[in-house]
Amino acid sequence: MPQVPNLWRECAAILLRRPRPSALIAASYPAGERYFTASGPVSGILVPIVLVSLLGDIPLSFAVVAISHAAHPTLVHAVVLALGLLTLGWAVAARSVARSIPHVLADDALWMGGGARHAGVIPREAIRCIVPIQGSRHAWMRAHGLDRKDVLLASGFEPPNLAIELDDVAVGRCGMRRILRRWVLLYADRPAALASTAIPGRCT
Repeated sequence: MPQVPNLWRECAAILLRRPRPSALIAASYPAGERYFTASGPVSGILVPIVLVSLLGDIPLSFAVVAISHAAHPTLVHAVVLALGLLTLGWAVAARSVARSIPHVLADDALWMGGGARHAGVIPREAIRCIVPIQGSRHAWMRAHGLDRKDVLLASGFEPPNLAIELDDVAVGRCGMRRILRRWVLLYADRPAALASTAIPGRCT
């Protein structure tokens, strides 16, 4: 059963040049067609945004020291810098996970990737329909009359672009740690290809 990698362990493995947890998890996925999740609008800019924000932390630490007249200004600078570096490490790890663990469409099931939020296996027989999400998920949910309790957001950091409707009888057999809902929202770099291959001709 797939797992969600711990981002801090992922970061430590990157720094120590050890095998990354995400790579080990990806290696446990079965053979099948792979649909990656690393080219979304968030993943591509996550690390640059954090790097830019670090530039703002430098004047921030000096401003905090000047305003509070801290007795130990070096400690304040060190704490602000450490928090910035932790955020950068988290972003690098999240990017690594998104690149490493794809969705895998095996003969009998869809193994969910992305790895940052949820992991699970959805049997093909449990998939009633796959529909694209145009625009925000909130607008899509309103258009379909769905509440938050009806959907499971499993798209990691990316806005979902696919909605998988599950058969009511099969909902409890999808290998998820949390209770599955009727709809699972995912992100994939090639959403149309995943939908058409998973259940060809059933819905678009």
